Amino acid sequence: MTYIPLLNGNLRISIFAPAAFWLMAASEGPAPFAVIASAAVLHELGHLCAIKLCGCRVTRVTVYPFGGLIEHTAAPDTTSAFFVAAGGIAANSLCAVTGAAAFAFTNSAYALLFTFASLFFAITNLIPLRTSDGGGMLYALAARKSEEHAEKLLSRAAAAGRIILALLAALILWLSDFNNGLCVALLIAAMPSPHAANDVSRLSGI
Repeated sequence: MTYIPLLNGNLRISIFAPAAFWLMAASEGPAPFAVIASAAVLHELGHLCAIKLCGCRVTRVTVYPFGGLIEHTAAPDTTSAFFVAAGGIAANSLCAVTGAAAFAFTNSAYALLFTFASLFFAITNLIPLRTSDGGGMLYALAARKSEEHAEKLLSRAAAAGRIILALLAALILWLSDFNNGLCVALLIAAMPSPHAANDVSRLSGI
């Protein structure tokens, strides 16, 4: 994949990201797209806070068509690696609670959209794939026994996770009456990542 390098290469943007963002904005409208994008950005900020709290240093940030990847120095132990992987999910969970409270008081459609977007990112990232936070969390827990055990466990979990993700995507599309924006988002999300998530000491992404 080709990237646009910024900040001396410390920030990279996939050349496909601008087109993907435009498709999402054109399908859903600028305001809804901004709400969904804010939930994604807050997910990455959750990872960033966890990385800092664990004493790691960010080495590079990459923006993909749907999500991002934060590369950082190795976590000192498996507990820290688990914490870093869980940072994005924790941030989205907090955002969902905040959005739900805002909706209760304002009855705003944007607050409701923010709540559902946050829940979407939290739940889908819990699915244990090699490229998901759930996979990173599972690997970190299993690595306490051995890396070989963690690799075997993640391989089995990822096979089941792909089935769960496919069924969840089909359900979301059916419930949304095959919303164009969601179709674009799920197609982009299904694109293979160039990184393996089992390097949990170095990578954190949406």
